[in-house]
Amino acid sequence: MSESGNEQSLANELKCRILETQERNRLKKLLTKRLKDCGWKDKIKKRCIDIIREKGIDNIKLDQLEGSILNDESVPVEIKVEILQQISSLLDVHISQLEKNIK
Repeated sequence: MSESGNEQSLANELKCRILETQERNRLKKLLTKRLKDCGWKDKIKKRCIDIIREKGIDNIKLDQLEGSILNDESVPVEIKVEILQQISSLLDVHISQLEKNIK
C-alpha cells in the first residue's frame, strides 16, 4: 500500500475509533457548552437578528448572513486552544493504540 493509502487507512481507522468511543459527541458538547458559557452563542444570535433587521428578511440569503457572521465573530482563541488540545490528546491516545496493534 502506498504512503498516501496508509495515511488514508489510518485516518479512517481513527475516525471509526473516535465515533465508536463517543469522543466526537463529547467534544461537540464541550464546544457547545464553552461557547454558551462565554456568551458567544448569544452574541451570534443577536448579530444575526441585527443583520436581518438592517437588510430585511426578504433581502438576505442564508449564505450572505453566514458570511457576515463568520467575518465578524470568530470563536474565542482560548476555546479554540482548549478544543484543539483535547483533539490532539485524543489522537495521540488512539494513534499509540493503533501502533501497538500493528506491532
